[in-house]
Amino acid sequence: MKVRKFFLLVFAVIGLVGLLGCKIEIKPLTPTEQQQPAQQPAPPAPPAPPTPQPSPPSLPSGSCKPGFVWREASPTDKVCVTPEARAQAQADNAAAASRRAEAPYGPDTCIAGYVWRDAFPNDHVCVTPAVRTQAAADNAAAASRKLLLYGPDTCKQGYVWRDAFPGDHVCVTPAVRAQAAADNAAAASRWVSGAYGPHTCVSGYVWREARPGDDVCVTPAQRTQTANENAAAASNRAEALYGPDTCMPGYVWRDASANDHVCVTPDVRAQATADNAAAASRKLLQYGPDTCKQGYVWREAFPGDHVCVTPEVRTQTQQDNALAPSRIVP
Repeated sequence: MKVRKFFLLVFAVIGLVGLLGCKIEIKPLTPTEQQQPAQQPAPPAPPAPPTPQPSPPSLPSGSCKPGFVWREASPTDKVCVTPEARAQAQADNAAAASRRAEAPYGPDTCIAGYVWRDAFPNDHVCVTPAVRTQAAADNAAAASRKLLLYGPDTCKQGYVWRDAFPGDHVCVTPAVRAQAAADNAAAASRWVSGAYGPHTCVSGYVWREARPGDDVCVTPAQRTQTANENAAAASNRAEALYGPDTCMPGYVWRDASANDHVCVTPDVRAQATADNAAAASRKLLQYGPDTCKQGYVWREAFPGDHVCVTPEVRTQTQQDNALAPSRIVP
């Protein structure tokens, strides 16, 4: 039954095509078309070459590699660091003064329990108050402890200064000194106006000439004596092994500083030496005016760099210094 319906449907379609005048024609292939191979698709076009990019400019030798800049912790600091490290160095420089320790008496202020010794002007060695008192006492007694009590013109034992005029330190016997004083007192009475002016000596007297211009009138014998005393002046002075500051037996130079010739006991000299050696450790600002406040240390980016920074910044600075050669364009 189904087969019959199928054929009836086929015949109906054929009839309909004929009715419409449609003609189906199958055209056979020509020999040329039979031999022509099937057309292949066109190959893809090659990719366009990349657009050339401009090469970066070459950096001069000695400059920092890309990503690094000069630190400039000082005007000549050419260590290459990151921009952050450079900014940190600039900030630390700006804050340098505010990070230094302060002391009421400047960089030589003593720690508690110590005072300046003041053995000489500007002697800021820190000592105990007792040592300072001892130094003051030694200074006051300095002259009395010198072997040459009166300086380089000190006379030998048994001689005194003649004092025929102010500053006359010729060493003579006490009798000669007394004679010079008596002659000075009688000077006016022995002058007359005469051939040598108003200070012409009366008969029997001559000018003494203890120095040029000395017109005190004395006997000829005294004038000769005066000339002999002048000639022997050096031989009548006391001598000391270490010059005019030679100490008396039992005393030595203190030597708290160069040329400190104050005569003290050996114990005081030893104390001065010990105090000098301990000077730095007794200062409130142990490292001078650049001593840092608590919690800060010297940066030391270069010799003498005393800018106070945190320990971390100091460590970073040391690392940057160590890496400096590797960050420079060859």
